[in-house]
Amino acid sequence: MRKFLIPAIATIIFIAGLISLALPFIPLGWLLIALASLLMAPYFKFMRRFIGWLAEKDSTGFVQKAGEKASSLYEWVGDQKRAEKLDAILEEHSTNQEPNKKS
Repeated sequence: MRKFLIPAIATIIFIAGLISLALPFIPLGWLLIALASLLMAPYFKFMRRFIGWLAEKDSTGFVQKAGEKASSLYEWVGDQKRAEKLDAILEEHSTNQEPNKKS
């Protein structure tokens, strides 16, 4: 039952992000959409690409840290497969980022 908790939460966060984009006085739209995409990345390929793009563009390491927290959330609900998939997505794009910084 807890395995359905993350997709439900991610859907609610994504809808809140879309509403926040429509309302000009709530500046959290893109942040909420990125958070929902991070939670849904193990489920959808296009969200994996979006998270990979965010991880490559992020120079502060915020996406990597948020991904580690999301991975621990997947482990908490007992979905080890999706936790490993999310870790692999973030690791793949963080290793691609390091050689670009040296050049």
